[in-house]
Amino acid sequence: MTTLYDVIVVGGGLAGLNAAYEFKKSGLNVLVLEARDRFGGRTESIKVDEYWFDLGGQWMGGTHKYLKQLCDELGVKSFPQYDEGKHVLEINGKKVYYSGNISTLNKGYDLEGLNETIQKIDELASELNPEAPHAHQKSREYDHLTVSEWLDRNTKGIDAKSIINWFCRVCVAAEPSEVSFLYFLHFIRTAGSYSLLADIHGGAQQDRLIGGSQQISEGLAKKLGSSSFALNSPVRAISQDANQCSVRTDLTTYRAKYVVVAIPPTLAGRIDYKPPMPAKRDELTQRMPMGSVIKTIVIYDEPFWRKEGYSAEAISDQGPIFICYDDSSHDDKKTAIVGFIAASAAKDWAEKSPEERKQAVLECYARWWGPKALKPRYFLEKSWKEEEYSRGCYVGYTSPGILGQCGEALRKPVGRIHWAGTETASAWVGYMEGALESGFRVSKEIKQRLTNSKL
Repeated sequence: MTTLYDVIVVGGGLAGLNAAYEFKKSGLNVLVLEARDRFGGRTESIKVDEYWFDLGGQWMGGTHKYLKQLCDELGVKSFPQYDEGKHVLEINGKKVYYSGNISTLNKGYDLEGLNETIQKIDELASELNPEAPHAHQKSREYDHLTVSEWLDRNTKGIDAKSIINWFCRVCVAAEPSEVSFLYFLHFIRTAGSYSLLADIHGGAQQDRLIGGSQQISEGLAKKLGSSSFALNSPVRAISQDANQCSVRTDLTTYRAKYVVVAIPPTLAGRIDYKPPMPAKRDELTQRMPMGSVIKTIVIYDEPFWRKEGYSAEAISDQGPIFICYDDSSHDDKKTAIVGFIAASAAKDWAEKSPEERKQAVLECYARWWGPKALKPRYFLEKSWKEEEYSRGCYVGYTSPGILGQCGEALRKPVGRIHWAGTETASAWVGYMEGALESGFRVSKEIKQRLTNSKL
């Protein structure tokens, strides 16, 4: 007879590992099944000349309390995101320079209505319950609109509209014409505000981790111990009855009292469930695609942009890079720029050759900071749409007509199967913080059920 685990966790990213760690600390017998040959999910760190760079999630925001606590526990140090100097703003064929946080843009553009639009969006977002956006009295109304449609009806000024469209592309990694306005509000609500998402100081991009972000997952796995996880174990099927669950991989079938599925909804929907999922859960997983991102890291011999008074921070609607930052090491001995090709542009550029992408990115940087940008030491990239067990980044999103109707299925357990992952978070959806938060939430759900079953 095979071991009957208290909990099996499907997915060895931050959400799944954090949930498993909570179970382990409570004395429960837990097993993590990870499809890849590594831990970390949508975090992945790569070593270049003794320095670590992040090809996936990398920032710790000012209000990311769970990530900060875990870094402290694991001994992971952080350092501030560099942003000294002039930033580039390139919208609608015009280019100006600014300083400070993105949310304080106030010159060089016809920004009529921008502050009013941001204020209105924040106001509408604040009305949502982050645990149940579908429960809002106007959820169906908001969910019938795309972000673009709402902006067309409510925003004055072409530049102001372009900046919000840009914000949608770089945060959700999807086109504003694809994203439900209800989802957009929910995304903002879970972070707190537009400015918290957009900004460095006090915002989502405040700090970076020395040694990269993947070490958080690796540290959690080490605390679990090798007997509590299996790599290279993609889950193909989950069946359940009134007493337990069976989880089938390519090589083995495992048993558990409860299962946590901690992978993106679109991947969770590819598992064969018996009995089948309820209609709303099934429709949700069919209609919640992942965003599209190619993350690039260009490593240089020197920080030439700093010497010219630039920060290496730029926002652009021209592309191919839509947003970039200084990505130099904490001691400045390895200097780099990290940039993102996002939304539909990421799909288009994914069809081109690596050399074409590299040249386009370098020419983009040269457009902003001069010809020295054309001569890098290394060029790294990661197209997350090509990652078999992510199928995109940063997060799963919904188009109109799904979150308002099926949103409750995102977190609602189905029998003995519970759901985790940054998409299910009530704080910081799409971020490492959201993944950790979901792990805490789902561990409490199952521990309560186990306690109740003993009463």
